[in-house]
Amino acid sequence: MIQNELRTLRANDLGARLRDGMNAPSPRDSEMEELRAQREAALATGRQAETAMQALRNVNQRLMVENSRLIAADTAEPMNNQ
Repeated sequence: MIQNELRTLRANDLGARLRDGMNAPSPRDSEMEELRAQREAALATGRQAETAMQALRNVNQRLMVENSRLIAADTAEPMNNQ
């Protein structure tokens, strides 16, 4: 009878330790969370860089159009002056 009670107490103690251990965050979980945060930051930086690159492409395209107009106007003027 005493042995059964001791076994029950021991089983309960082991069960409690197991539950406590399962609820505690593992170092691996912390590392994974840190890696996820770093990945999210890198993705956000990449999106910002892509937005900036698109803005630069737009400016470049507008400058090319304006330069084409200026070159066309410059080459047309000598013909008009003759």
